[in-house]
Amino acid sequence: MVVQPYFPVPAEEAGAATQYVMRRVAPRRVWPPIAFGASMACWYEHVSRTICLTICRHHRVWNRLFRILTRNRMRTFLIEAFMCHTHNAAWHTLHNIMCLSASKMGAYLDVVAGQLSCKVALFHGRDDELLPVECTLAVGARVPRARVTVYDNKDHITIVVGQEKLFAAELEAIWRSAAQD
Repeated sequence: MVVQPYFPVPAEEAGAATQYVMRRVAPRRVWPPIAFGASMACWYEHVSRTICLTICRHHRVWNRLFRILTRNRMRTFLIEAFMCHTHNAAWHTLHNIMCLSASKMGAYLDVVAGQLSCKVALFHGRDDELLPVECTLAVGARVPRARVTVYDNKDHITIVVGQEKLFAAELEAIWRSAAQD
C-alpha cells in the first residue's frame, strides 16, 4: 500500500468516526493549496466529486494543452496517471474508505493481522502534507508483520514520481518473494 489513510479512532470518538477522520485528514484550511484541496474534497464531497469527474473525464484535453504549453511532443503518461489517480482517490478512496468505513478500519486491519498470511508492504514519504506518516506507522503497529518503508525527502506525489525505477524494483522484489512463498 502506498500512503494509506488510516487514523486510529479513539474510543470517545467511536460514534463519530467519520467526522474524526475528516478532521484529521482535512482540517478546514485554505493554505497551503494541497490542504485546501483536501479540505474541499472531504467537507464538500458532492462538489469535489463533480469537479473531479468533469476534469478527469477530459484528461486527453488536459494532456494536449500540457503538451502545447510545454512544447513537449513526446507522449508522457504523467497527466493521464494523475487524472486516473485523482479520480480513484476522490471517487473511491475518499468516499469508501474515509467516509463509509472509518469506524471499521481497525477491524479490517485485525483481520489482515490475525486471519490472513499475506505479506504487507507499506510505503510513505516523510514530507507528505496530505496524509501524515503516523497513518502508515499506525497500520504497521496494527499489522506486526508489515514492512514499513518511509522515504526521506518524499511527499504524496514524489514517493513514486521521480523514482519510478526504484519503486518498480521494490514492487518486483515483493512479487518475487510472494511467488516463492
